[in-house]
Amino acid sequence: MNEDWCLSSPTAFSGGHNVQLWDHNKPYSCLGGQGAGGMGYGAPASVGAALAAKNRGRFVINIQCDGDLNYAPGVLWTAAHHRIPLLTIMHNNRAYHQEAMYLTDMAARANRGVENFSVGTGINDPNIDYATMAKAYGMYGKGPITDPKDLGPALREAIAVVKRGEPALVDVVTQPR
Repeated sequence: MNEDWCLSSPTAFSGGHNVQLWDHNKPYSCLGGQGAGGMGYGAPASVGAALAAKNRGRFVINIQCDGDLNYAPGVLWTAAHHRIPLLTIMHNNRAYHQEAMYLTDMAARANRGVENFSVGTGINDPNIDYATMAKAYGMYGKGPITDPKDLGPALREAIAVVKRGEPALVDVVTQPR
């Protein structure tokens, strides 16, 4: 609350809760979306935003959808290599749920069974451990967080890492929409 901050990630796929959580009172408080529903935008855009904010002392937050990160995970290496301070909070619902909801709706409209909606939309079996992925790229990773009581301490640790000038990722397993 007392930081000069920027939410760098798109908000549509993570529920758009940012306007209920934070007062967006500066032109850079929220950088907006990717346009045209483009996937793979969040993490690279956030690393770029954090690089631009690095010398301004601005705290940059990326609420990162899991499927979106899978398009360009190498950006984690870029953040680690260049020591770009960025807090990434994984919104890990283990699926491309926007697509899953669409497929379920279309199957129901066509009077077809909805039991196969997860084919091609699930990101599970095996589940991806994004904290381990972050560590593999050389940055701080914590999680996967599945118990809400573990979230506060994990975020405090990650915030300390970012304030030291390094990127951090906290993998938070969330419910599907």
